[in-house]
Amino acid sequence: MMKQFFLRILQYNIRKSLKIQESFLIDREVRKFDIVIIQKQERNINDSQSFSSAHNFFHLVKNSSSQSRTCIYVNKCLRLDQWTVKTAESDICSIRILTCNTDNETQTLRLLNVYNSSSLFITFTEKFSTISRLNELLKNDCKQLVVEDFNLHHSHWERWRCFTQHTMIDILLNVITNARLKLLLKSDTITREAHKQFTTIDLVFSSEKIQFMTRKCEIRINLHQRSNHLSIVTELCLQTISVQFLTRRLWKKWIQKHWVLICEYIYLRNAL
Repeated sequence: MMKQFFLRILQYNIRKSLKIQESFLIDREVRKFDIVIIQKQERNINDSQSFSSAHNFFHLVKNSSSQSRTCIYVNKCLRLDQWTVKTAESDICSIRILTCNTDNETQTLRLLNVYNSSSLFITFTEKFSTISRLNELLKNDCKQLVVEDFNLHHSHWERWRCFTQHTMIDILLNVITNARLKLLLKSDTITREAHKQFTTIDLVFSSEKIQFMTRKCEIRINLHQRSNHLSIVTELCLQTISVQFLTRRLWKKWIQKHWVLICEYIYLRNAL
């Protein structure tokens, strides 16, 4: 076992594409992250727990519903006793991670993955929306990191590119203010490119104490996998204990796949 001095978190909206999800999760660079957050995921119909190959490297946290649009992949290098599942709903997933700060003081971080579907009408408000549910979840913990795609525009994070404002934005701002959350991602950072329009709808918020522990929160272009959203990397100055993860060769699957060739080889060898 060894200590990691930074908690590395990666978020990506895969736009309900199984191909994007597959290519993203098998990327060697992606496997280096402690937490991988997926929004608007595609459910693999051949596997009840999404993309199966990722399970060689990650534990999956998600709702069992086929309508689930959020999930969290926790790297198997993190010890199991260091994190717990707190929420697993269709549009909100959250885990609690036990970490240490630079002074070796124990810190408990709650990480929330949130997706809010877009509305056709900017004046439409939904009483039982994801934002209302988020307001309930944020009342308890003091150290929180909220990684989300709210599909809402506001000049606070889009500045001059914000031409429309949804009615739900007022509710969201109240939730953020009441929970004392701060925007980690730099304002006016483009997180989505579609139809020659550049927007900022993928965001990262944190409580004030986590804000001072943030090493970086920025876009990573080299991890882009054909989605019209861009991946966001957040690094926190929090220590975790990792275990050495040893990969093993899947001989059983290899033999099953090549069984016919193996039998033909044995038959020809005996015939000679």
